[in-house]
Amino acid sequence: MYDLIILGAGASGLMAAIQAAGRGRRVLVLDHAKEAGKKLLVSGGGKCNVTNRQITVSDYFGMNSAFCSDALKRFTAGTALDLLRNADIQTEERDYGRVFCKKNASAIVFYLVHTAENSGVRFVFNTTVSEVSYTTCFRVKCELGTSHVQQERKGEQLYEGSHLLVATGGLARPQLGATNLGYVVARQFRHKISPLRPALTGFLLPQDSPLMNLQGISLDVRLQINGKGFVVEEPLLFTHKGISGPSVFQVSCFWEKGDVVTVNFLPSGDLISQMHDPSNGKWIVKSLIARFLPERLVRAVIPDHLPDRKVAGLSKKDRETIAECIHSYAVRPEGTEGFSKAEATLGGVSTDQINPATMESLLQKGLFFTGEVIDITGKLGGYNIHWAFASGYVAGQSV
Repeated sequence: MYDLIILGAGASGLMAAIQAAGRGRRVLVLDHAKEAGKKLLVSGGGKCNVTNRQITVSDYFGMNSAFCSDALKRFTAGTALDLLRNADIQTEERDYGRVFCKKNASAIVFYLVHTAENSGVRFVFNTTVSEVSYTTCFRVKCELGTSHVQQERKGEQLYEGSHLLVATGGLARPQLGATNLGYVVARQFRHKISPLRPALTGFLLPQDSPLMNLQGISLDVRLQINGKGFVVEEPLLFTHKGISGPSVFQVSCFWEKGDVVTVNFLPSGDLISQMHDPSNGKWIVKSLIARFLPERLVRAVIPDHLPDRKVAGLSKKDRETIAECIHSYAVRPEGTEGFSKAEATLGGVSTDQINPATMESLLQKGLFFTGEVIDITGKLGGYNIHWAFASGYVAGQSV
């Protein structure tokens, strides 16, 4: 009999295991992958954007984003940085307060796993959960793989625990092993699931969009979804399928089918002023704008009859048209790149039925939820990994 069985050896499951075992609890971690922290290992380009110095509740989305307030107060960016410092893991801070491992993500995964093992946590990998039930305790039936500690025969195995933590993550990146197990278990115990959709992902554009065939171009832009108020200024990247990059990832958290996204390709400039300047009158339109933007982009977004005209010969309407194409270009995505490319999952186990101070279910005593499986999603920039650590910390301290 274990004190705590954890489903999932990702960021939140590992943190919860360390905290619970450090308080003397007997902990078992089960995962269908062959190793821990697979998503951590590839995050941040392999350097793991582990936290952000500027974290606030407003950086998170969900039906009730205030749910994460308690956890963020107890596990702050300073807490995360102290943990890394004590583990002798060097970090580097980049723009927007984003903190990465200086070398690679394997350092933090190694630290978390070995800290857990040294605290007595038992890991069983390569094992598939086939059934979860509760009578006087939680019973987890598995198709057994190989233990991280010792070799065991394959076959069906039953584990029992007084507490169960669902730290299975969401649906993002199925190629890394993402499954719907967490939602299946949650529904089994009568928990509601907020609608699930991909977040922090690129947009697909229609094949006849003028922005197609611009792959390889990257530039700083200002993006917003018409009528929704959310504005972001970060890089945009053109792909062979549409648009991607940090700015697109951010607005994908708010975008819904049919929404129009407005792009300002030159947020730091004023093209009308440039065209009104008499010293620019002899410039060809495409050449003037190419001082600030790639010519391929200029030709793609400006009507065909304007790029080769002289600035001095433009009418007021022509100048306004050009300025609108550069500063307020309307894009209507066909969809997103889906869960296979998404970095996170929007929606999840409803926060209305979880205690934010403990991460324990309000419907089933002893059942806990942490990380991405909950209806809390952060912006791009270390917020989701931090949420995984923070929620895992709270749960591990509460069991």
